[in-house]
Amino acid sequence: MRVKIKTLNSLTVGLETSFGIVDVGFNQLGIPGSSIKGVMRTAITWAILTGQLNKFTACGEIEPSRISNAHMKGVCDVCKLFGYPDHAGKIVINTVEVKKKHVLRRVSINDETLTAKKNALFVQEVIKPGEEFEINIRLNSNSCRDMELLLYSLYYMRLWRLGRGGMIDLKVEQFDECVDGDGKDIETLKKVLSNWLWEDE
Repeated sequence: MRVKIKTLNSLTVGLETSFGIVDVGFNQLGIPGSSIKGVMRTAITWAILTGQLNKFTACGEIEPSRISNAHMKGVCDVCKLFGYPDHAGKIVINTVEVKKKHVLRRVSINDETLTAKKNALFVQEVIKPGEEFEINIRLNSNSCRDMELLLYSLYYMRLWRLGRGGMIDLKVEQFDECVDGDGKDIETLKKVLSNWLWEDE
C-alpha cells in the first residue's frame, strides 16, 4: 500500500540533544516506520475506546504486563494487527529519509499563564508545512477485516499528531487487495482515503 503524507504545520520527529546549535534535533534516521505505526495504533485505539468505531476491539494498554493481563480473554484486534510482546504484528512500514530540514527558534509557553517562559528559547529542526513524502505499508495478511482496520487507522491518523505535535494529512495512492469478506466498508474507505482530507480552498 502506497501512502502520501503532507505536513500541515512544522513537523519534528526526533530527540533532544545537549550539544550543537540544535536543542531538538530531527531523528538522524528520518521518520522511522515504527513512529508512523505507533501513531496509527494510537489513533485507532482512541477511536475504538471512545465508541466511534464499534466493529473492532482495543485493549488500550502499552505496558507489556498490562497487555498480557488485558488479553486474558483473547488478544484484541488492534494488538493482532500492530503487534504485542513476542508478536510482531501484521504491518511493516518503511522509514522515510528526510533530506531537507529547517531550523526554527521557539520559546516554551507556561501552560498555566499561557505566556512565554523566561530564558526558555530553544532551537528545533523541522520539516516545513506543505512538504510531502511517501510511505509504503505492507500488510502480511489477506484478511479483509485486517485491511479494514488498517484503513480505519489511516483515516483516524489524519485527526491525530505525528512526532512533536505535528499535524498531517494523507491520501492512499495504491491499495492492497483482500480476499475474504464482503469488503463494502473497504470500498467506502478507499474512496475517502483517495483524497486529501484538508484540501486548500
